[in-house]
Amino acid sequence: MDLALRKLEFPKVLERIAHHAMSSPGRDAVARITPFASSAAIRRRLDETTAAKEILVEEHAVPLSSFRDIRPHLRKAAVAHQGLPAVELLDIALVLRTSREMHLFLKRRTERFPALAHVVPTLILDRVVEYNITQAIDEQGMIRDAASHELRRLRNDMASTREGLQRRLASILRRVSEQEFAQDEIITTRDGRLVIPIKSEFKGRVPGFVHSSSASGATVFIEPTETLELNNSLRELQLAEQREILRILAALTAQVAEVGGPLEASYHTLVDLDALFASARYSIEIVGVAPEISDAPIIRIEDGRHPVLLQRHDRSEVVALSVDLGGPETSLVITGPNAGGKTVALKTIGLLCVCAASGLHVPAGSATALFPFERFFVDIGDDQSIEHDLSTFSSHLVLLRTILDGADERSLVLVDEIGSGTDPEEGSALAMAVLEELRIRRALCVATTHQGSLKAFAHSTEGIANGSMEFDPQTLRPTFRFRPGIPGSSYALELAGRIGLSSEILDRARRRLGSDKTRLESLLVELDRRRQEMLEAQESLRQRSEAVDRSTVDLAERLKALREESRAEKARAVREAREIVKNASRTIEQAVRDVRESSGDLTKIKAARGQVESQKTILEAQEREVAPPMPEESVELALGDRVRMRAGSTEGEIVDIEGERATVVVGSMRVRMELRDLVRMSGSRAATTGSPSTGGLELPTASPEVDVRGLTGDEAIVQVEMALERAVVAGLHRVDIIHGKGTGALRKRVTEYLKNAPHVRAHRLADWNEGGAGVTVVELD
Repeated sequence: MDLALRKLEFPKVLERIAHHAMSSPGRDAVARITPFASSAAIRRRLDETTAAKEILVEEHAVPLSSFRDIRPHLRKAAVAHQGLPAVELLDIALVLRTSREMHLFLKRRTERFPALAHVVPTLILDRVVEYNITQAIDEQGMIRDAASHELRRLRNDMASTREGLQRRLASILRRVSEQEFAQDEIITTRDGRLVIPIKSEFKGRVPGFVHSSSASGATVFIEPTETLELNNSLRELQLAEQREILRILAALTAQVAEVGGPLEASYHTLVDLDALFASARYSIEIVGVAPEISDAPIIRIEDGRHPVLLQRHDRSEVVALSVDLGGPETSLVITGPNAGGKTVALKTIGLLCVCAASGLHVPAGSATALFPFERFFVDIGDDQSIEHDLSTFSSHLVLLRTILDGADERSLVLVDEIGSGTDPEEGSALAMAVLEELRIRRALCVATTHQGSLKAFAHSTEGIANGSMEFDPQTLRPTFRFRPGIPGSSYALELAGRIGLSSEILDRARRRLGSDKTRLESLLVELDRRRQEMLEAQESLRQRSEAVDRSTVDLAERLKALREESRAEKARAVREAREIVKNASRTIEQAVRDVRESSGDLTKIKAARGQVESQKTILEAQEREVAPPMPEESVELALGDRVRMRAGSTEGEIVDIEGERATVVVGSMRVRMELRDLVRMSGSRAATTGSPSTGGLELPTASPEVDVRGLTGDEAIVQVEMALERAVVAGLHRVDIIHGKGTGALRKRVTEYLKNAPHVRAHRLADWNEGGAGVTVVELD
């Protein structure tokens, strides 16, 4: 099993996961991850990993710290009257704190993440021991003064005794310095006692005890006789301090021993949680999912990627692999050219199965389902051994024997270049026999090969499927995409031609292959080419379908908006009509009332009639505003006429007429226009049929597009202005301006105009399926 996992590069995955662990014990636990023995254990671990991942996504972090292995400390603490060093007690305090924080953290989230609820009771929650240790020992491992009353008293006495001793020594040092006996004016320490440096030649002149001398012998360190008593007192206090510290450490160790059992269990839980959250961080890194664990022997991988490749390449650079194996087909033979990705596909399948069996998320789609194989047999790479006198082929035979000795329906067999390394015919025959035996045993098997006979064997044998790695016949480069159900060509002769072998050599090689072999390879190449064309056609159709769907949605939204706007406009018109009727009725009623009250008074009757006439004038003016324009085609235009555009408000003067076109001066511009698009401002209008009072509001004809190709810039702007005004009046929200591509000058002129044009909300170049750079799309308010 270990050899198979190494060949599949599983240790590299564990190294990456360990990188996300917080503690050294957690990293060690990750390194020990192996496939679980039962499906239930795998599913439980996957659920735990999913819960941990969701917590990290929401919380970004958990209160796990970089704790150390405390098991040796706990074993020592179990020995009676054994005091642990301060640093080891700090290690234990850190585990206690981490356990307490994780206990509270997970307890608050058990309802939302029930998969982790079972670990909460195993995390010790003992504030007393944690508090006692941290109150007695500081972060540097020094015993605090507050650790006990006795320790505080001893240290206070030590401080006052040291201060008195230093004053006495300073006085002595000044005195001997004046006599030039002192080597330096400093007080130092030797053997825990305060001394002063004296020149060797004067050591007999200073009464006291010589503790040591300098390396050169020029200086001796003397404890003066008059400070012996104070030094003795200080030393006694120091020894008493050490005894008190040992007593404190022993007491703390005894407290640790009392909770040793639950504390060790909590430590193991923390190590497991550290490994678990490291796996969850790794899942976030690789965009992993929890695969479905199947009860039936199947491998269904959707868009799977090799985990190790994701460590070295961006996700977009790693080609996804989709494989469906199991059920009626238990074996897969993968063919294709060298360096086309066959071995990577083989490793990807095996590594994803190992990761899933180990309770790890895999970089694949959510539809991925994998069987928890009990045994993995992997023959990848060259295992030749000089030491054991094994050639490449012999090493493969040894592995094949191992496979056949142990493979069954709960095994996954992966063989790279099966039957290679010997005579092709004999190697192919041996490969067929092995594949057939594995098929009989129902062991799932994936094998790669270059042998053409194995392609035919897989095609004709029930339970064995063909597959290949795609190769671009145009560029003669691999695409690394897997194609199920289709055998692939090795492209050996094509690649040889690409690197420069002469056509004569290649033709001779094809003749050597024989007509059947050549036709088979040509058929595979042609099949490749046609399949590529079909895929490209499918992609083109898919893109067009998406474009049509987008346009349909857009049109539906616009139609809905137009209907809403129409309803709002109708409601406004009804409100205004009601107001007009109300005002008219009020005026007439008042006039009738005035006439009746006047008893025939001519003045009041005349005033009432004036009110009615005034209201009638207002109604007629409003009616004219909404009345349709009167036909003006019958009015003949002449030089000097003031005219306006029929669909706009721009005015100008006719200065020339040629046939059906006129030249109109608009401001400082001269514009050529069709006569039918002009209306005379000063002439009489033809009478309309029917009563004006019964006329409705008729919108001018508007088009959703205007074609200005072939016009000058000024002419185009006039046409665009007219089209936009018509569209606004007609209630359109989009107009397409067709200006063509050409030099781009006309498009630029139109774009400059649109920047400041009224009613224009936005404008852009059309999409490829709308006309591209030859059309500008205008969106109106």
